[in-house]
Amino acid sequence: MEHSPMTTRALGSSITGHTGNVLNVMRGGVLALVKLDGPASDLPMGIRRWMVHWDDLTELPH
Repeated sequence: MEHSPMTTRALGSSITGHTGNVLNVMRGGVLALVKLDGPASDLPMGIRRWMVHWDDLTELPH
């Protein structure tokens, strides 16, 4: 989480490893609004949607 917004970077270690889906592309393709999978109780502050920089994402094979 080197390039994402500060709020995402601050909790990056808690978010890293979770899977999810890109809901929307923001700021000219630089950021993605990502909805994380799993129960909200497993996510930081129960938040499911995070702004993540494209360079901080990893695509998983289907």
